[in-house]
Amino acid sequence: MFINKKEIILNINRIIFSSLDIKEVYQSMSNELLRVIDFDRLSVTLITEDNNLYENFVLSKDYEYTALKEGVLYPMEGSLMKRVVQFREPVIVDDTSKGRFLTDTVLFEEGIRSRLGFPLGYKGKIIGSVNFGSKRRDYYSKKHISFFSQIAPQLAMAIENTRLFNKIKEAEEKYRTIIESSPDIVFECTQGGAFSLMSPSVEKITGYSVDQFYNNHGYGLSLCHVDDQDRVQREILQVLHGLNDSSMDLEFRIIHKQGKVVWLSLEVLPIKEGNSIIGIEGFCRDITEKKKLEELKDNLIRDVTHELKTPVAKIEMAVDMFERSVETGNKSTHGRGSHIHEILRNNLNRLKNAIKNILDISKLESGMEPFKLSDVSLVDIVKQIASEMTDAAGKKGIVVLYQLPSHIPMIKADRDKIYHVITHLVDNAIKFTERGKISISARCVSDEVEITVEDTGRGMDEETKKRVFEKFYKETPSAYGSGIGLAICKHIVQIHRGRIWVESEGKGKGSQVKFTLPITAGNPLCPSGQTKTIPC
Repeated sequence: MFINKKEIILNINRIIFSSLDIKEVYQSMSNELLRVIDFDRLSVTLITEDNNLYENFVLSKDYEYTALKEGVLYPMEGSLMKRVVQFREPVIVDDTSKGRFLTDTVLFEEGIRSRLGFPLGYKGKIIGSVNFGSKRRDYYSKKHISFFSQIAPQLAMAIENTRLFNKIKEAEEKYRTIIESSPDIVFECTQGGAFSLMSPSVEKITGYSVDQFYNNHGYGLSLCHVDDQDRVQREILQVLHGLNDSSMDLEFRIIHKQGKVVWLSLEVLPIKEGNSIIGIEGFCRDITEKKKLEELKDNLIRDVTHELKTPVAKIEMAVDMFERSVETGNKSTHGRGSHIHEILRNNLNRLKNAIKNILDISKLESGMEPFKLSDVSLVDIVKQIASEMTDAAGKKGIVVLYQLPSHIPMIKADRDKIYHVITHLVDNAIKFTERGKISISARCVSDEVEITVEDTGRGMDEETKKRVFEKFYKETPSAYGSGIGLAICKHIVQIHRGRIWVESEGKGKGSQVKFTLPITAGNPLCPSGQTKTIPC
């Protein structure tokens, strides 16, 4: 029967490069080899990194081989492999009964009488050998060596490719495990702003699912706090344009799905293809707690020092007056006890209010105060506040009015926070109005609702209008209050992505405090400008 060896070689080469499953390659190759090289045992032996040997594949035709099993390690010294590696050439054993190599005796007991060891070389390095065993003595010759030499290089390449593939696969699995288990956000993003990789931790940190980010094409910038968007965008573009030497590292705020502020530390590296930057990769770490502690510490020290100085001084004065009256025993001063008591009581109340306001604004500024978003009716809030403030206003001869169209839409907001804002504005109006009226109104302007609290009180000059929302600002040092209330209102409105301002024609002409709240779908992931407008 004529055997076309060239065809067999082509078939074997095709088999070798047809699969990354090396065991499947060995098995198919063995079937073709049997047409040319008779063997009762075939094995592939590879060298480990620590210079030991292991059987990567063992095939026995008609008996169960037990001594040198597949996957078992054994030493290089004294083996046929040692000779193959040392001389980098095939080795023929004519008769295993002579015990030329350590494994010859074992193979002889299993019925193998002759052997052929053929080196597998790749890029100048011997990586292992293919070993044939026959039950016939003196079976293997140079013709077998010549035939297999046309196959061995391709087989060695296939083995190394499989090794490399498995290493890459293992590395990818490890990388995937790291990403999936990482508490930080790990991501990759194309130059166009689309996410190609996003770790599951993003949902815990931002409130939005991985899929929502894959569907977002703006680097996720729409989540950024309005005061940080431009800065983050500018830094990202610098990396994409190769303007940063290596990486970008910055801290910024985002708005969580639930409305709370989250601080992130962002590190970004460029993804390169040749000399071109095709995207960015990096990670975000939640540093909210760290920022809260830092800001609370700094703000509390500064604010407490600033705000408590006056009431503490007055309390010290009252205590000093009391001590002097006791020391002197002057009966004429005893009647001043009620006056001293009033000073102490008023300034202790002032201290308590100041401390509360300082803590409130510190929480807002640091993001510690959570925002609970829901559908809110401004009409209901205003009606409630007008009812509650009527008595206090009536004592000063002030009438509280409200005018809200029934079609004012629902807004997505924290009801308690918006209630606080309107209540404070009305309370301020009562304090600074001697008589007349206070009116609360609302209207729709484009995609916003504008709320106005108007009074007929003392009014404001230009300097006061500019500075009235600053922390601790007062028209005069002796003015009532801590100077924090309007600053709190401003923070609440800004977190709701609204605006707040004052209009007044001047002293004695009353004031209008106005603020806006957006009418939107309530999803910060929506691209900028895409709002859901409700006709008014």
